Formats: sequence, structure tokens, C-alpha cells
Amino acid sequence: MARHAVRLLAFVLLLAPAAGAEVTVRATVDPAQVRVGESAAFAVEVDGAQNAPVPEIPPVDGLTVRYVGPETQVSIVNGHVTQSVTYRFSVVAARPGAFTIGPVGVAVSGARYEGAAVTLNAVAAGAPRPGQATAAGGDQLRLVLSPAKTEVYLHEQVPVSLKLYVGNVRVTDLQYPTISGDGVAIEKLPEQPQQQSERTAQGVFQVVDFETTLTPLRSGMLTVGPASMHLGVLVRTRRDGFFGGFFGDTQRPMELHSEPFTLTVLPLPEAGRPADFAGAVGRFELDVKAAPLALGVGDPVTVTSTVRGIGNLESVTPPAIAGSDVLRVYPVQPSGQPTGGERAFEQVVIPQHAGTVSLPETRFSYFDPEARAYRTVSHPPIALAVREAAQPQGAPRILGATVRRPPAEQVGRDLVFIKDAPGTLVPIGARRYRSALFWGFQALPLAAWLVAASIDRRRRRLTGDVRYARFTRAGRAARQAIAGARQKLRAGDHAAFYDALARAVGDYLAAKLDLPPGGVTADTVGDRLRQHGLAPGVVRDLEEFFATCEHARFAPTTDASADMEHTLERAAGIVRALERARRLARAVVAACLIVAVGTRVWAAPAAESANTIFFRANTLYAEEHYAEAAAQYEQLLAVGLESGNLYFNLGNAYFKAGDVGHAMLN
Repeated sequence: MARHAVRLLAFVLLLAPAAGAEVTVRATVDPAQVRVGESAAFAVEVDGAQNAPVPEIPPVDGLTVRYVGPETQVSIVNGHVTQSVTYRFSVVAARPGAFTIGPVGVAVSGARYEGAAVTLNAVAAGAPRPGQATAAGGDQLRLVLSPAKTEVYLHEQVPVSLKLYVGNVRVTDLQYPTISGDGVAIEKLPEQPQQQSERTAQGVFQVVDFETTLTPLRSGMLTVGPASMHLGVLVRTRRDGFFGGFFGDTQRPMELHSEPFTLTVLPLPEAGRPADFAGAVGRFELDVKAAPLALGVGDPVTVTSTVRGIGNLESVTPPAIAGSDVLRVYPVQPSGQPTGGERAFEQVVIPQHAGTVSLPETRFSYFDPEARAYRTVSHPPIALAVREAAQPQGAPRILGATVRRPPAEQVGRDLVFIKDAPGTLVPIGARRYRSALFWGFQALPLAAWLVAASIDRRRRRLTGDVRYARFTRAGRAARQAIAGARQKLRAGDHAAFYDALARAVGDYLAAKLDLPPGGVTADTVGDRLRQHGLAPGVVRDLEEFFATCEHARFAPTTDASADMEHTLERAAGIVRALERARRLARAVVAACLIVAVGTRVWAAPAAESANTIFFRANTLYAEEHYAEAAAQYEQLLAVGLESGNLYFNLGNAYFKAGDVGHAMLN
């Protein structure tokens, strides 16, 4: 007990000088000069105390200060104890200039201590640091934003490249970059940018390239950028501890900014502007198809217009066929989203008279910024062979519908109009639980459990069932024994080689046929194998192999190296063939089961589009064939599509047909 008291007293005496040590405060900033948007490490070191509170940094206009955390140090040299705590901050300048931070004060044991102020110089983004080349390429870490060209036309799509150059520095925690700009629409940056190496006069850089496009929305001088990107830079620093100094990595947060660029946006010229120009800018082609080309009066024709080319396809206004006494037309509907540089549109038209009806020429006008002129592409008229309408057949009977048409209503009383367009047709009940993929994922835990149970069962059988373990491990044991025989061959021990080789194949067959060890010999091999139903060719080959081994063991020759190599390969081939035959049988059975279970026959859907069916139903409704119209609307539901407009029209068709119950359901 006295010994522990002496040790405690000695430790207190060691710490006693620290209690009366002088407290000093020192502020530092590293580096002393940064670019706008980059961060500097600001530290407040308090020597002589460890319990000092976090100092409050006086606010500085144009600076953002963020507390990072403390770092405590204690050193004992010749019984002298030194204590200190360093509070670290991250400082980011929002504008160029010289910023004075401090003086910073710290309260310790009722007394206040202050450190001298420090100065941080901030230069414009892209400006060189002292001691570096004035060219931007002299930096080891930079962000470059550049367009394909700087003079463009209004609504012209312009490729833009944003490149991150990483030189002889280590970076981590890269954030997704952003590009600012007023008066432009910028496409989303790709999630998987291109990466490549680039050699410059300053060395080899790793380049991360984000490629996108922008579209100017107004004419004049537009400023795009700067682009910004947050990341961390790993800096090797030295830290002092109890046992001397050591090196470690410190992550310094940094925000990179690119230089902005200026676009000169020219207005579209008035001279030569076609009357049907709707604002498309780029280079385009037009393809028009119609189906069917032979039909009856009142049947719908689907006209598909496809616009291909380079430009902003999202804002393309499609060409439309105008209505007339000969053609009844419906609004143009987009067919999906733009893919592969093209976009398709559908319009349903209905011929009103029999004979040869011509769909008029389709025109599409755009402005070509490369040629600095307007262009018009067209598709020639499409001829339709329209026959007289066939006698109407009995419409499909709708349950609950009455054949009697409702009494005529007074003009102005029916104010309910059906929808002209189907709206957005989506799969009925698009729920996850209706998907086969969803149920496939539900089966994954069961499949994992079955695999684990199978592995555990096999492991238990290998440890508890000697016969099964011997059967399963026979192939590996035979290959190892044959490898041992090969070593004896290289050593020149011919008798031991043939003995080991005959034993390897004999033990393999005994394990596979559940015979006792040594149960397969040269004298008994034929009878044993025939009793277990092996093929005659296999039995004959094995008999010859054992006879060769017996002859070589008891009647050796002077130089039989070639024969020994042949016998060795023959033994390995026998084992491989028997193992392959066993695995092949299992694979064939498994493949048959998979084919038997997985074979399904899919019926090909009808080639008629959903828009065509919808507009045919609208035509029947307009002709007061309400029951037939309802049957057409139901056909869309039957193929698994629905929309609010579809249900609205279906309900009205049922109501007009006299089926109030189904009308209320829809």
C-alpha cells in the first residue's frame, strides 16, 4: 500500500510543474494564400492547458469559418510535462482580398489569453499561387469548363465539357459538380463520366470528363459558370506524441471553381423564315408512315411521324395533318421519349368518303445553325384506298346493356363531352407485387436457405457417413496418388511407380463401388467390375491397365520411360473419364428439369396501337354506336392499359348505352 502511495506522489510531483506553466495562444493559417472557394486550415494552439474551451473566432466579412475539431498533445521530457490543445477550423473565402482573422482570445482558469492576428490572402479563381507558373496548366488540381463554340443561335444545342484535372496530389470524397448559368438550360451531367490520362508540359494528369449540352433560352451575351466541385485533399502531416514524431494523412476540404465563359447568342433571322416554322433548331430528317393503307369509311389510320437528327428533340413541335371534309383528324400524340437521336409522334385520321383518299404532304421546317439558314424537309402525299363501309354487324353484347336507344334529348341538355386523347396510358395495377421479378426476389431467401441447408447436409454426411465420404473424396484422392506416382517416375523408381499407380486406380474403384480397400486387384478386377454393371469397354480397358502394371512390376525392362509416361496418362485419363461421366449424368438430368419447368409459350400481342383503338372508339361514340364504343374501350383494358381519360369515356359510353351500373363503376 505504501509503495502505491509513493508512486502516486511521484506522479503528482511530475505534473506539478504543468499546473503552474505559462499559458500561450498562437494562431496559424495554412496556406496563407488561397483561391476564392478553396479552403485553408486555421488553427488555434493553446500551450500550457488542456481544458481550455473552444475559442470563438471573430466574424470576418467575406469569410466562412467552420469548426473541425480539437487535437490534444502531452509530452514528458526529463520529468517536465508539456500540455497543449489545438483547435482546428476550415476557412473559405467568398471573394478576393486580404482578410485579417483575430486576435483570438481563450479563457483559462478565469484568465484570458490572446494570440496575434493572422492574415489570409484570397485571389480570384484560376489565378496562380506564388512560385507557380502563370498558366493555368501549372496547377496540380483544377477544374476546366469549356463549350464546343462560343457563338451560337437561340435554342441551339451546344456541347459542353467539364474536366477535372488531378496531378501529383491525392484526392478523396469527390462530390457531384454543378454548373451555374442564367438564361440557359443545362442537361444533367452523366453519372458515369469518362476517365483518361493526359500528358501536358506540367506532367501526367488524370482527367475526369463530364460531357453535357446546354440550350440558350434568350439572345444576347450570356455568362455560363463557374462550375463548382467539392472534394478532399489528403496532406501528409507530422504529429508529435509521447514517443516522438510520426506522419499521418490529414484530409483538407476544398471547393474547386472553374473559370466562367461567355456565350454570344444570336437571334434567329426573320428573313426566309417559313410560315410553318415552330422553333426547331438543329439538323433533322423526317419520316412518315401510315397504316393501314386499305380500309373502310370510318376506320382509323395511324400516321407515325419520326423526326431524327441533332438538336433539342424535347422541344420539337411535330407536323400535323389538318382536318377537312374528307378527313377527320385527332390531336398528335408523342410516342414515348426521345431515344437514339429520334422522336416519334402518332396522329389518328379517319377518312369520311370512299375512293382514293390522299393524306396531304407533311412538312417540317427548322433552322440549321451550321448553314445559318432555314431548311424544310417534307414527305410526299400518301394514298389510301378507302372502300365503302360494310354493313354493320351485330355489336358485342355488353352485359346489362339495353338494345333500345335512350329517348332523344333536347338540344343543349347534354353538356358532357368525351375526351379527345387517351392521356397517359399505363399498365393496369402497376404494382410491385404483380411483377414476376418481385416474386423472384421473394424466393431469394428461400433459395439461399436451401443452398445453406444443402451445404450443411453435405458437410454432415462427409463427417458422419464414412461410405459417402469415401465415395465423394475418391476422385481427389486418386489424383493426389497419381501425382505421387509421377514423382516416383521422375526419381527413376520404376517398381514403386507401377505399384503406386495400380494402388491409386484400385483404391479409386474400390471407393466408388463400395468395396473394401484392396478389393480391386489385377486378378479380380474384371469380375468385380462386371458385377457392378460397368460397360464392357471400360472393363476391358481397366483389365489391360492392371495387366500392364503387373507385368512391369514383376518383369521390368531396362528402359521403359515412354511406356511409363503412357501408363501414367492412361491412369489419369481413366479417372477423368469416370468422373466426367458421373458429372455429365447429373448435368443432363438438371438441364432436362430446367427445360421442362421453364418452357412457356407467349402469345404475340396485336400489332394495333392503343391510340388507334381509342380513336376508333371515339368515332363509334360520335356516331352514337355507344355499345360498340364501350367494347372498344374495354379492349384497351383487356390488354392491360388504363388512364383517367379512358375510364371517363368508358363510363359515358355505358351511360349512353343505358347501362347505368357499369357507368357508375367507371
